[in-house]
Amino acid sequence: MMEKVRVGIVGLGIGRISHLDQFKKDPRAVVQAICDQSTDLLTKIASEFDIPQSFTNYEEFIEKAEIDAVVLAVPNFLHKSMTLAALDRGLHVLCEKPMAMDAAEAAEMREKVRATGRKFMINFNQRFRAEHQYFKRLIESGKLGEVYYGSVGWRRMRGMPGFGGWFGQKKMSGGGPLIDLGVHILDLARWLIGNPKAVTVSASTFAHIGKTLAREQKKEFDVEDMASALLRFDNGSTLVLEASWALNFEEREKVYVELSGTKGGLSNITYDYKDSMTCIFREESGAMVKTVPLKYPKAFENSQEHFISCILNDKEPDAGAADGVEIMRILDAIYESARIGREVELRRVDLSAPLPAGPAILPA
Repeated sequence: MMEKVRVGIVGLGIGRISHLDQFKKDPRAVVQAICDQSTDLLTKIASEFDIPQSFTNYEEFIEKAEIDAVVLAVPNFLHKSMTLAALDRGLHVLCEKPMAMDAAEAAEMREKVRATGRKFMINFNQRFRAEHQYFKRLIESGKLGEVYYGSVGWRRMRGMPGFGGWFGQKKMSGGGPLIDLGVHILDLARWLIGNPKAVTVSASTFAHIGKTLAREQKKEFDVEDMASALLRFDNGSTLVLEASWALNFEEREKVYVELSGTKGGLSNITYDYKDSMTCIFREESGAMVKTVPLKYPKAFENSQEHFISCILNDKEPDAGAADGVEIMRILDAIYESARIGREVELRRVDLSAPLPAGPAILPA
């Protein structure tokens, strides 16, 4: 039985910020190899963290790295090809969000996961925050009743990552803040309320501010800077979703989750990744009562710990390939609705089977 998992990390931007420290803290993991185009960055990080193997070429990394699992923290357009290559070599994969550029790519990745039997996980790390695990247990306990309406969002006034780089080019990113930030908050909302399947989507996207700034600064930018969508699910619930990199509203970055059920509701707002306020609303003895949790129970695991646990204990990861395919189908539908200017209906397909040929959505 494997005692330690040898991990390789590809991409030392997000890979360094979000993953390296977490794996180094886990006694069950060994960061054995790193891969990045920057030789200076490779040398610096390999020396700082005592990492034995370094590569500038992914093909060489896949062939020669002495690892059991790989973390892919690379631009979105590389997720599919790098995942398929890693799975073919027999490696377990932790892939940054979004899973792919679209649902068709995600379905191809899911089929490879099934064929190889390796563990595959998407880094939907919002699921692993202590407050969100608290919300999950609260909802599963029935204290909110049946959750039938929600409003969630991730808004920035001016926060376009790497402006002029790959984030703002559709051929490399697949989209703007919807596929960058909205994917996180969409997955979180679905997970909290039991992972229902989307039935219809009505959406709008905008790029007024981003395109103006791009022209002024002579930068490349052909994605949205703001997206808004109304989603209806097969369990009868409805969700309003918004995501922005550029929007004229309050200056601080705001992430919010508001869910309403038949017995109560919750509201959680976080500003600038630190200032967070949660309120729980319930009817008690005929009156509405608001409570504020003084502190959340410690999270069981972070996403990296969960990935290692799944490998060592032969468990299927939370936030696996099936969830990734469903999320990509919804994102595809949002972009299609915004493109045609009206509601679209998602095909009722069995996610346990390959997706049919063509788009995974149809106009209503």
